Amino acid sequence: MKTSMMNWLLASLLSAMVTSSFAGDWPQRLGIGNDGISTETNWIHHRPKEGPRVVWKTAVGTGFSSITVADGRACTMGNSGNVETVYCFNAKDGSTAWKFSYDEPLAPTMYEGGPNSTPTIDPRAVTVVSRSGKLFRLDAATGKQLWRVDLRGYVGSENGKWGVGGSPLYMDNRLFVNYGAAVVALDPASGKPIWESAKEAKADTSFNTPVSWRMGGMRMIFVLMKEALFALSPDDGRVLWRHAYGSGFKTHCSDALVTPAGLFISSGDDGGELLAVDATRAERLWKNKNLSTFTGSPVLVGGHLFGVNAAGYKKRQQELRCIELTKGDVKWALPGFGQDSLIAAGGRLIVLKENGELLVASASPERAEVLGRAQVLGGKCWTQPALSDGLLYCRNAKGDLVCLDLRPTH
Repeated sequence: MKTSMMNWLLASLLSAMVTSSFAGDWPQRLGIGNDGISTETNWIHHRPKEGPRVVWKTAVGTGFSSITVADGRACTMGNSGNVETVYCFNAKDGSTAWKFSYDEPLAPTMYEGGPNSTPTIDPRAVTVVSRSGKLFRLDAATGKQLWRVDLRGYVGSENGKWGVGGSPLYMDNRLFVNYGAAVVALDPASGKPIWESAKEAKADTSFNTPVSWRMGGMRMIFVLMKEALFALSPDDGRVLWRHAYGSGFKTHCSDALVTPAGLFISSGDDGGELLAVDATRAERLWKNKNLSTFTGSPVLVGGHLFGVNAAGYKKRQQELRCIELTKGDVKWALPGFGQDSLIAAGGRLIVLKENGELLVASASPERAEVLGRAQVLGGKCWTQPALSDGLLYCRNAKGDLVCLDLRPTH
């Protein structure tokens, strides 16, 4: 598969060039490229002992929805009193631009409950999916409902005890949503479903967000279902190929990660593996348990993967690790981590630990180096932070949301 790997490299470089033109916005889960990477470099981690300045803070209700930011708006979701609310704030000062609510059970099951999905902001609207599969398209400026689709009714099945975990993907004027056993494509203008992918027979719950990939004129969507990685045609939902993957709980909280060397997938129960892929198949390049990510997706910086290895999570003995991408070897491991999440920007890792401590580390394969740390939240923090225009947005499970100033001139 040498030819396809070269094409993959060229496609990845092109994608990176396109992504860099969107510096500042964080419009979907894990940022503009669905990879946890911000193109911002002009932010600082050297702060007083008390940590970065709080620009604003608010409460949004129970949930694990992350924050998305675009065109000066910051959006997230939460549940209070079995009512789920989509919040849109003015990103700079935290004032409420609008909010949109609907009935939705909190449904705590092994954790606090509430929405798992993150709003997706595109040039025209904000798209959200509720825990039970209600899909709403809202006007970005006013929050007015443009349309609603009940995914449970359309797909014809329940989604499992933890509800919808993935977030909507907006690509080429289409919306793609992972609901339980299938991926659904919809027309953003009308909400009309365009196709539903073939259901995985044993699917129950997958927290995966669909990830897009282009190679020349070829496009694919990758999504981890309960027992397999699927490559789908975005045009009609055809399954281009299926790669068996999954063990244990099989919820797959970490999204697939497109890299110059191949596609990386990881799960807390099944380990990580790098795949060379083309339009017809996937070929395993390596597989091990050196980076078995759980609630937080890994990031790729300079040919190395960084993430929290889930091995030992029952005893809270996880490690922040650096893994060489092409071989899967451990370069370093830093103990003292848990159900943490991270993003990367400017050659540094921004880690929000599950206890609300914010940690900045160097994204270097040479050695583990902590550059700064501060307690910025309390409670349980499983949700990845978001960085936009020098402001870092963090939240916890009960819905405390804080906006922190990382700008060098403030």
